[in-house]
Amino acid sequence: MTEELSAPPPLPNFGDPNNQPSTEWYYVANGSRQGPVPASAIRELLKRKELKTDTQVWRKGMPEWKSLRESDLAEFVAAEPPAISGQYIGNGYVWTLALLPLLIGVIEAVVSASNQEAAARSLVLGLPYHPSNGLPFQIPLLVNALLGWLDDRKLKQEGYGSRVTRVTAVLFQPVYLFLRAKRLKQRPYYAVAWIISFIAGLLIYASVEG
Repeated sequence: MTEELSAPPPLPNFGDPNNQPSTEWYYVANGSRQGPVPASAIRELLKRKELKTDTQVWRKGMPEWKSLRESDLAEFVAAEPPAISGQYIGNGYVWTLALLPLLIGVIEAVVSASNQEAAARSLVLGLPYHPSNGLPFQIPLLVNALLGWLDDRKLKQEGYGSRVTRVTAVLFQPVYLFLRAKRLKQRPYYAVAWIISFIAGLLIYASVEG
């Protein structure tokens, strides 16, 4: 009796010499679906840190979205450790950033009150009045940019950095704080604290000026 041989399982279909699946993929970025793109494009986005290992991807034939690490593209991220949990990342820089507007408002209010007192004293004594200058506007901008840059650099080391957060961390700190909280799956307490701090700083300064 001749033993019946079973056919070998089909080999995976690789579309290029780098063993990349030829199927086109969709991925989630900035809260919206992107694609379709070839697997090679996914790999390049990973290299540029524009995608993370837990980015959701999908291709035809998959029943649901999966993270890159759990999909057929897992070989692209096999050598990359996953980002650590957001609960283990310190928030020292961002809390300093959040309270900075209040501190600046207090400093400006103190300088303004000192100027008013000096002006009154000079008027009474008939002395020349030389008002003190407040903080040059470049100083708060530089301090904000430095704190944002330091925090984003730390996030990059922990696997969360991206071009968007890098730009907003230096130029648009309030936006960065909300993006950071969303990315780390934290409640945006420090982002809300920045808004409150900013309003409080303005009110303190306006009360002295008024």
